[in-house]
Amino acid sequence: MNIYVFVALILLLGFIIGRLLRRIGLTEVLAYLTAGLIIGPVFGVKAPEHFESLITATTLALVGYMVGLSFSFDFLKKMGRKILIILTVEVLITSFVVWGFVYAVTKNLPLAIILGSLAPATAPAGTVAVFRDLRARGTLTNVAIAIVGLDDAAGIIIYSIGLVWVKMLLGGKASILSSLLHPAWEIFGAIALGGGIGAGLSYITRKVRLSSDHIFVISIAIAVLCWGLAEMIGVSTILACMVLGAMLINLNGHIANHSNKLIDSIMTPIFILFFAAIGMEINFSQFVSIWPVVLMYCAGRSVGKIIGCGMGGVLSKSEPKITRYLGIALLNQAGVAVGLAFLATQQLSGYGLGGIIITLMATTTALFQIISPLGTQYAVKRAGEASASNL
Repeated sequence: MNIYVFVALILLLGFIIGRLLRRIGLTEVLAYLTAGLIIGPVFGVKAPEHFESLITATTLALVGYMVGLSFSFDFLKKMGRKILIILTVEVLITSFVVWGFVYAVTKNLPLAIILGSLAPATAPAGTVAVFRDLRARGTLTNVAIAIVGLDDAAGIIIYSIGLVWVKMLLGGKASILSSLLHPAWEIFGAIALGGGIGAGLSYITRKVRLSSDHIFVISIAIAVLCWGLAEMIGVSTILACMVLGAMLINLNGHIANHSNKLIDSIMTPIFILFFAAIGMEINFSQFVSIWPVVLMYCAGRSVGKIIGCGMGGVLSKSEPKITRYLGIALLNQAGVAVGLAFLATQQLSGYGLGGIIITLMATTTALFQIISPLGTQYAVKRAGEASASNL
């Protein structure tokens, strides 16, 4: 299909279905996924070449950058300790619960461990999109955005530990040092890259007088450039863009806030294209052969997120609404989890686990893409942080 007709159809269909879902009180993010399902699996239309990779990279680069812009020193000083406690407890409990649930149905300890290590990562794009759609404001929203930004890094660490353990159980050679070097480079390399670009951008924007149009163009270009460079050198792309935003908000708050407002103004059509691209790739035919493991993984991950955030909220003495609803808001899965699953598939291909891991993660990600927007919407509304016009 002609790419211009394709893009126009997705945008119009997403808009129309979104208006219909809004009438029954549902978030429009579900409409964007539905538009992709209709165009792809239902009508069999294929996306133009490179469309998915381009829209995915652009969307996640901008989302990562915008999440980073929320990490001001004032926010971190006020909420940093609470976020660290909640993050640690949530990641550990989610991993252990998924491990237990999967092992209960499979009795396969290596598979349970590797799936448990993949479970904590949360997809920032889906969560942020629902917050934006509901115009959510408040403590729960702020903490959730911070958690989805940071638990990707935590997920990489948990995965590296789980992989070493699995290789040892399967009788393979597993060097702890070599297994930790890769995730260390992914995390600290991303911090160095994003921090360097952010510091440079802050310095330049202080020296040059810029109009709104100039800030708009530079913001998009720098976010996408940061993503591209991170991909080239093999570091965490989403983390690099987050650090870029965090560096800018703390070194040049005026430009950062202006940049955030300008980028936010174009995110609706970008989110429509992004989630439609995901919807086009959803394939439930795989579900038939592995449904017990899929259901146990999804149940374990949901229970782990809710209990983990609840316990983390209690230990950090957070507000009751964070303890009750934060876990429900953090169910989205994609991005880092699928990327790590692909890496696990390669690294465990000789042990007979590679194929099932990527199949499981692709299927569970599709399910969470459909279920999680409803959970996030429920959490925001119950916490009283949704805009009155969207209730």
